[in-house]
Amino acid sequence: MRQKLGTSINARLLYRAKLLAFQEQKHLNEIIEEALEQYLSENRIKTKGCSSPAVKSTKGCIPANADLVKKVLEEEAFFEV
Repeated sequence: MRQKLGTSINARLLYRAKLLAFQEQKHLNEIIEEALEQYLSENRIKTKGCSSPAVKSTKGCIPANADLVKKVLEEEAFFEV
């Protein structure tokens, strides 16, 4: 899913990004996404106790023991939609 983003950026930095996008025949958003992806992978934030990529990509985990999770899942209201 794509999401719009509005922000202020240094004019010179934006010019350089646009120039690179033109040279590589890419859209500006591709250049920005690639740079952000590289930055985030180099500066990975480690979340204690979370090993699943799905959990990491959804902002972390809530610590709970197995008994509590089982009890919540067994609640009748859980199945109501």
